[in-house]
Amino acid sequence: MSKRQKRVILYSSPLVVLLLIIGFGKLKLDQIESNAQQLAQMGQAAQKTLGEFRTGVEKFDVEKVLSCYDDQYASDREGFSEEQLQSERDGVRVYRWQPTREKPTSKPDIAAEIGRYLKTMSTVEEAKLKLDSVERIDGAEHAVIRSFLWLRGTRDANGVATRNDRARGEGKEAFETQVLFRMWLRADGNAWKIRRQEMIRGTTVTGDRRGFTDLWGRSNFYASEADGAASSAGIDFASRFNPNFLTSAWKPKTFEIIKYGPAGVSAMDYDDDGWYDVFFADGERPRLYRNRGDGTFTDATLDVGLPETMPGVNVGIFADFDNDGYKDAFFGCFTDSSRLFRNVAASPEQAARRKFVEVTDTSGIVKKGDGDFVVVASAADYDNDGDLDLYTGRYLDPRRHLPTTLFYTRNGEGNSLLRNDGNFHFTDVTREAGIDETGLTLGVAWGDYDSDNDLDMYVANDFGRDSLLRNNGNGTFSDVSKESNAFDPGYGMSSTWGDIDNDGDLDIYVSDVHSGQRWYGQAATLYKYLLTSVRQGTIFEDLPVYKEIYDHVGADWSTYGDKTVKGNALYLNDGNGKFTDVSEATNTNPYGWYWSSTMFDYDNDGRQDIYAANGWITSKSTQDL
Repeated sequence: MSKRQKRVILYSSPLVVLLLIIGFGKLKLDQIESNAQQLAQMGQAAQKTLGEFRTGVEKFDVEKVLSCYDDQYASDREGFSEEQLQSERDGVRVYRWQPTREKPTSKPDIAAEIGRYLKTMSTVEEAKLKLDSVERIDGAEHAVIRSFLWLRGTRDANGVATRNDRARGEGKEAFETQVLFRMWLRADGNAWKIRRQEMIRGTTVTGDRRGFTDLWGRSNFYASEADGAASSAGIDFASRFNPNFLTSAWKPKTFEIIKYGPAGVSAMDYDDDGWYDVFFADGERPRLYRNRGDGTFTDATLDVGLPETMPGVNVGIFADFDNDGYKDAFFGCFTDSSRLFRNVAASPEQAARRKFVEVTDTSGIVKKGDGDFVVVASAADYDNDGDLDLYTGRYLDPRRHLPTTLFYTRNGEGNSLLRNDGNFHFTDVTREAGIDETGLTLGVAWGDYDSDNDLDMYVANDFGRDSLLRNNGNGTFSDVSKESNAFDPGYGMSSTWGDIDNDGDLDIYVSDVHSGQRWYGQAATLYKYLLTSVRQGTIFEDLPVYKEIYDHVGADWSTYGDKTVKGNALYLNDGNGKFTDVSEATNTNPYGWYWSSTMFDYDNDGRQDIYAANGWITSKSTQDL
């Protein structure tokens, strides 16, 4: 080989390698694009089939439901299912769906089973059949999906509802059924048909709806003062939008949705009379209702010295900050300063009557910029000095910012730890405590999960990436989300501690979003998101986010995407600093957008129950969730 030939090979080799890298990269990008597009098309096709199925159930139309099944439907594993009673108490019965016998199943068998089940229902108040995930796509004509059937209504207590029963509304009991299926689909022209299915799990709950009585009496949450009468309990609160959001200075031009989430509710005994009172935070007019002790309430807002209006108050924390035995008040505000009020006697002669006096100006509590952006707060004695400190959680500034990503946002206004110095003065010790929490915080819960006699904190953040902050006992905190297995990338809304398994240590329940669009959080679409960052030139801006995700989950994006929209999470504490996510196994991650949650033993059986509040309906369709 001549010297000239050797030089050509030497100089051209890097070019060849570069071209190979570029070519391979382009093929990979094209594959990502193709996979994401294929997933989207399959998801939309499956949703259409499931929508037809749901419509048939709503209309008690067996033929409509059967039209979703392939004429060659065949299954060796499906068998028939029946409800087997698992528990019954307090008028509530819980059934598990179990196969009664296994045999080869064809479309006529499916018709018989569907017809039999529809005959048990008197009315259908809610029917959903949602696409949970696309498990596999086999070419252009075959796919495997998971789907979730959710039915709510009334049925005949004896098992069969006749047409006359439905007309008269007789012999009915309330029921709710939830069943998770695996379905094999086949393309049939422009439609997809179910050619095989199997039940993964199913539950039905029935009851007489007598456990609680609604004393509210108001159906429109966003009501005006003139709308409707007060409830029989004397509570006539109506939520209002924050009027500041209508001004040019505070109009949320960039993230407008923020104006629809005005506030929360607190229960406390502010006057120490032994009865719990209720405080409603609000966008314009927060109200405090005093419990009379006879099952009724009266609006005591002005009587106790609170202002008629306090725009932008998102949370009210009632806690004894000066250890005098009475609960003081901290009001976390979004568009103005957060405010602190001291609980004092109304007069020397009336020590039992209480009022609130504002002490914000001398408290050391100052707002961030032209607003405080606080949406949640919690009080606890984190430093064990005998008085209660404050942690405030903030969202983003909706006038200027959007969440940076839909699955790992860290551009919040920054949370604050406020140390109680005594005499109603607080010092911001966030930086010295080692806390750098800039997620869009919606939930904060204190609890000693590691039993070392100091309080730790779980912070739930919207748009991904919750944090478990361990108290080091020296005034500082460490983020131990990863090593403790309590890392949750969901759309965190709230968090609560409780010993759910009665083993002597604290477990954690986090409310998240369990979307009917869960399938769209799968690996293909997340890779497409990364590809879009490259194409739009935001990859360097987003790179720290991707690096943090990689640090937590490695390259397994399919697992990360699934966890992002999997819904509420229940983490069991093993007592050694580790948690196990048992959400799926315990059925504690129902579908819906869950805002708040708590644990309490509602039936006094010695076990913690979970109450979670959900809802996100646009009014355009009840199929939003």
